Amino acid sequence: MAPTTLSPLVITLFILFSISLNSHCFKITTQLIHRDSYFSPLFNATETTADRAARIIEATLARYGHHLNEDDKPLAVDIKAPGIWGIKHNIFYVNFSIGDPPVPQLALMDTGSDLLWVDCPPCSPCSTSSGATYFYSFNSKTYSPFPCTDDCEKCTRRKGGWPWSPKHCMYRIDYMDGHSSEGIYATEQLTFRTSNNGFVTTIPKVFFGCSSKQTGPGGLEPHVNGILGLMAGAGDEDFPDGQFPLVTRLGTSFSYCVGSLSDRYYPHNHLSFGLAVDLIGGSTPLYLQDGSYFVHLSGISFGGKMLDIKKEVFTEMALRKKIEMDSGSELFLLYTEAFDAVKAKVEIMAFWELTRVSPPSPLELCYKGTVDREGRGFPVMGIHFVGGVELVVNRFGMFWQVTDDVFCLAVVRSKDVSVIGMMAQQGYNVGYDLKAMTVSFQKMDCQLLEG
Repeated sequence: MAPTTLSPLVITLFILFSISLNSHCFKITTQLIHRDSYFSPLFNATETTADRAARIIEATLARYGHHLNEDDKPLAVDIKAPGIWGIKHNIFYVNFSIGDPPVPQLALMDTGSDLLWVDCPPCSPCSTSSGATYFYSFNSKTYSPFPCTDDCEKCTRRKGGWPWSPKHCMYRIDYMDGHSSEGIYATEQLTFRTSNNGFVTTIPKVFFGCSSKQTGPGGLEPHVNGILGLMAGAGDEDFPDGQFPLVTRLGTSFSYCVGSLSDRYYPHNHLSFGLAVDLIGGSTPLYLQDGSYFVHLSGISFGGKMLDIKKEVFTEMALRKKIEMDSGSELFLLYTEAFDAVKAKVEIMAFWELTRVSPPSPLELCYKGTVDREGRGFPVMGIHFVGGVELVVNRFGMFWQVTDDVFCLAVVRSKDVSVIGMMAQQGYNVGYDLKAMTVSFQKMDCQLLEG
């Protein structure tokens, strides 16, 4: 986490080694913090496998429950879950500091929205509780509310209260689980520390939302101060003319790399911004629709052999439905037609000798045992994209330990949306080229990309 004050040594290093924002070599690489990892302020050493599984299921239902049931009836959760408290229930956090003097912040990484916003007290309510480091904008030398002009349709006049400016450009952003945030458009400097605890980079005049109000059940989890949206939103009519979201402000691309999600001590998950991020591996076309990044599939394979799924199924997905890339979901949601083929193949391939157990909804296929032991030798699943790119998913992405002695297929039936969650993406560097509108996949150790 960036310090609240910069020492002379750090300032000297920054002057000597910082890179111009206009340089083609510019890149910021910062640590991604998994919610359940040792590096997270929410780390709970006593949490059981069943506790974590219950929370992930509950989050999946909160995000996508209305897509999962053909009969539109409420879905039951058979595992008792602890309380869920978080907008969109995202799973990766980003550390940075905002303002001058810099105030440390912890924000959710979200590929499904385009705005960076943080709490700006007084807020109603402020989203964080214990452990908060609030950003009081009136204490910052570099804070600048965005002036209201004729081009700003969200201009409003505030009478009294804070901030004192009588006119300012307002925002409101709504999330799929019913939460929202609203406040003032402004600019401010951000400070990032590289993921290997190296140099500090400060980015001036970043466009963001200074949030004074959130609505919806609950709010962000303790210690979390806002959301860092990674959607390319330039040209969005809700943005004041000439202003851009963070991902566009820093260049034309971003990438993330995550290792094993089950390893709570893995230190090398990271996020990169800029013009020189690692866009490596094969790529497939990337699209923007309804506030999501999505792609087109061409097939699914096991052990290199394609499943017998009619081509019309994937054509239908491309024409009328979509396959989302979601950094805030762990599970893989798949349309019924393709899901049935995957489920049938798993049932006959390797686990016929194991004891089936009743699955927690919305999962459908569970067995006694562990992924590490019983899953050895199971053929990898290939997710094939248009253009010939393949995302290879091993047993730890295909199956999921829900209790100490029960594991399940980590693929969920969906009636009208498919979602490639982070279990399938672990072990890959995933690069988003927002100029060419492609996404690339390269299987690798994330540690190799740090620095």
